[in-house]
Amino acid sequence: MRDFHLPFPKIEVGHKIKFKDSLCFLGSCFSTNINEMALDHGYQSICNPFGTIFHPEPILNCLNDVIKESSNIDFISDNQYITDWNSAHVFQSLNKKIHLEEVLAKRSLLREQLRGDSWLFITLGTSIGYRHKGLGKIVANCHKQHLDTFEKIESSSTDMYTAWEPFVSNLLKWNPQLKIIFTVSPVRHVKDGLMANTQSKARLFTLIETLMKKFPIAYFPSYEIINDSLRDHRFYNDDLIHPNKTAINEIWTYLMSHYMLPEDQELAKKINKVKQAESHRKIHFNKTEDDKLRKWLSKQKTAITAALNERKHH
Repeated sequence: MRDFHLPFPKIEVGHKIKFKDSLCFLGSCFSTNINEMALDHGYQSICNPFGTIFHPEPILNCLNDVIKESSNIDFISDNQYITDWNSAHVFQSLNKKIHLEEVLAKRSLLREQLRGDSWLFITLGTSIGYRHKGLGKIVANCHKQHLDTFEKIESSSTDMYTAWEPFVSNLLKWNPQLKIIFTVSPVRHVKDGLMANTQSKARLFTLIETLMKKFPIAYFPSYEIINDSLRDHRFYNDDLIHPNKTAINEIWTYLMSHYMLPEDQELAKKINKVKQAESHRKIHFNKTEDDKLRKWLSKQKTAITAALNERKHH
């Protein structure tokens, strides 16, 4: 029978994710999708504490503030809220004091998540950014400020590498156990046009490739899975841009098969089944069925807890 799609990319993985490891997903909205899958399968994971960020520079700035334990912040004062240039629009506060406390708390949370046996997945979305003319840096979000405040730029792979090379070096010195996985978001940024999007993604691929030649970091082929192997609009939402649930499930399955031991994959699937059953119980209440489900859930949770404790002590 003729094969009507390209096979999924083949990758070699030197390390496996354990249940005791900490996971962190940063970057574009695609990070949020995979983080939700990780949580649903029982992993210790956090995602984008400063909101969704697409360009490599503000992602780097956030991480740099974290490992340096910085208390600096570039505030934005609006009539209705306070935020900062390194955060996305969803992260807003009532005043500067509250916002500073929130930022420092999130930096502390991320710092602890990246210590020890941890995995950092960075999803780069675009190399087109907006540089704040006064601050001289690319912002995480324009926060609906006047366009004259910014200069739209197309970051070159060379300029991005110049910033990322010393940072990755410092990050791995800060935690030599940290596993860093880069990926490029499969979501097309159509606002600037499809050709500009392709050129933008190409610069991101070059950045990652150059970093991989110098550091023990890896690349996860989410872009290739969506746009080459699946390559069909039935794997997209109605906007024809964002991958739908089926596509996210395919990528998560691929990630599990490569980064997790077979026995951990089975346990993760069991955890996910229990979480789905709990959601089902909340939606459909029937006393007889609920009693059966409650007993089954209790039995499954006991077995899962025992299995997790065993893995965390090995």
